[in-house]
Amino acid sequence: MKLTIEDLKNVRFFDNYSDEQLKIFIEISSIKEFKVKEILFEQYDELTEIYVLLSGCLSLGISLAKEKRIRLGTLEEGQLFSWSAVFSPYISTAWVMATCPTKVMAIDAKKLILEFDKKCEFGFKTMSKIAQTISHRLSDTRFQLMNQMTL
Repeated sequence: MKLTIEDLKNVRFFDNYSDEQLKIFIEISSIKEFKVKEILFEQYDELTEIYVLLSGCLSLGISLAKEKRIRLGTLEEGQLFSWSAVFSPYISTAWVMATCPTKVMAIDAKKLILEFDKKCEFGFKTMSKIAQTISHRLSDTRFQLMNQMTL
């Protein structure tokens, strides 16, 4: 299945992109599906793709010593994750697991970065959205960690 421009217009992350910019995403992306309890990636994995949740349920968290996992929250449809794929050293800062059948848009990070170099406005808009994602994730993580400490 290949996504269309109309499909992306219904995905929150892609708000305020032109049709031409949405076409860039489509050209450098694929669709991936995951089953319940399937791990998309582990903390410290090298990432090559940025994902946008299209449908389903995802849980994310961090791993501690002795294989203890702390669940930090869930991702909502339309949210971007695995942003580490565009920042050196391209290493995941968390793990992500499907908690119900899930479909994601997998964007090739290297190709995306090349597009940033060619189209500055597109790059700035996308990096701004990634920065907002990181900021929200950091706030959510702080809140969840404070809750964990009070248990």
